[in-house]
Amino acid sequence: MKKILKTLIISFFISCFLVITVPVVVAQKSPSPQGSPSPNQPQSAPIILGDKTLFLIQAPQSGLSVPRRAQVINRDLEKFANDQALPLEDLEIYEGDNDGIPLTSINAGNIVLMKVSNQDAEIAGKPRGKLAQEYFEKIQVALIRYRQERSTEYLLWATFRSFIATVILLIVFIIINNIFARIYQKLKAWEETYIRAVRLGNLELIRANQLDNIITGLIRVIHGAIILLLLLAYLTFVLKQFPWTRRLAKIFQGYLAETLSRGWQAFVDYGPNLLTIILVTIVTYFILRLTKPFFQQLGEGSISLPGFYPEWAEPTYRLVSFLIIALAAVVAFPFLPGFESPAFQGITVFLGILFSLGSSSVVSNLVSGSVLIYTRAFRMGDHVKIGSTYGKVLEKTLLVTRVLTPQNVVVSIPNAQISTSAIENYSFAYRDLNKPYILKTSVYLGYEVSWQEAYIALREAAKQTKGMLSSPEPFILQEQLNEVYVTYIVNVYVDEAYFQDKTLREYEQARSQLHENIRNCCIKAGITIFAPRYEADPTKYGPVKD
Repeated sequence: MKKILKTLIISFFISCFLVITVPVVVAQKSPSPQGSPSPNQPQSAPIILGDKTLFLIQAPQSGLSVPRRAQVINRDLEKFANDQALPLEDLEIYEGDNDGIPLTSINAGNIVLMKVSNQDAEIAGKPRGKLAQEYFEKIQVALIRYRQERSTEYLLWATFRSFIATVILLIVFIIINNIFARIYQKLKAWEETYIRAVRLGNLELIRANQLDNIITGLIRVIHGAIILLLLLAYLTFVLKQFPWTRRLAKIFQGYLAETLSRGWQAFVDYGPNLLTIILVTIVTYFILRLTKPFFQQLGEGSISLPGFYPEWAEPTYRLVSFLIIALAAVVAFPFLPGFESPAFQGITVFLGILFSLGSSSVVSNLVSGSVLIYTRAFRMGDHVKIGSTYGKVLEKTLLVTRVLTPQNVVVSIPNAQISTSAIENYSFAYRDLNKPYILKTSVYLGYEVSWQEAYIALREAAKQTKGMLSSPEPFILQEQLNEVYVTYIVNVYVDEAYFQDKTLREYEQARSQLHENIRNCCIKAGITIFAPRYEADPTKYGPVKD
């Protein structure tokens, strides 16, 4: 209700503003000529009083051209019409001559409003007296009407009619809004009952809420169009009530009719192209809706294709969808309005240059992302090391890959950088080859420790670590025989099922626990662990002397 009142108040004040300001603008503008005459037709100019064209003159007179003569007559007529002290009874037809040239003039007392010459009569094809009488009658009727429409009584009635029109518009707006409010309520109530999804067999093409949104949108468009038409009719009616804005109302009506006519004609002419675009859009939509379940079943494993992995289903669907939409755009693009215009083509070239200059890195990342998907370098949730970044794959897109490190830091790596880096995947062997990941660490023991004792202690340390497999058993390798110590490599099979729901921090804690157990088992067995460049135990042999 408040919106309606606000709209009506604004409309009423706009009308009042036009009523006040338009007379000043109109008074400053001279009547426009009727256009350039053809070589076979004499030049003509209109005689206008108020918003009415009385007649046309086509002959120059007393050295005045046709437009200039019409301008002088219009000025004198308006001056006489606005002077209420000059009675209309003073109008008369006077027969005389001007320097021997016979003329018939229309006078108002001592004021000559216009003169009719024999040339005027010849062009009109009538006797001069009869032509002057016709001009006289038209001028007299126009002057009476002109003064009546500017009288106080007429203006009061015009204001009253405008007020009544405002009240009627308010009532109509209230009725229309109530009607459409009930329609919207009905559509909301019908959303789960009468408005059903559009299906093709078991495939849902258009959901019920989407269809309800489409219908509601169409109703809102109709609602807005009705409101707009009522406002235009109201403004036109109000403008016609006042003599100063009546010409503006006619111009407005003419522009509106011409705009609607051209718009409708353009719509009719564009109809085949629009139909083609609609058909291309519908066909594209249905193709996308039909292909989506197929790729969903590929991803779920319900359908299998030789050499096609389930994790490829979603990215392949995205790629196929992009290609389908791109093909539809190529087909529909030539049917867009203004496609062949130089402006449209210039904008297209400009956008293409901008895209080619600014999207080189984006295209590189997109290509690299697609390559990474189909090379199956890693999946979501895999433990990987990309370059110097170690962590769990949190998100994989066509542009970047996000990795969650053990310190809960999310590192976004551009796919173009990943494609040129070494990728270590700690989850691939277990998932695809059914081979568990082997965790290894180096231990430095002296030559005085027999390798049999070392193997027993290190195996016991590995077996005591949570998350490590007892079968197959851990194995020890002697990697290098150094000058004073031997480098042992402890290899432990990781229980991937144990770490399936664990965080990276818990995984790193298991590695730390392995080191703790190695130290404890070595101390328990009386074995001293060396460090690189270790020479002697200062607690056993005393301080090293220079």
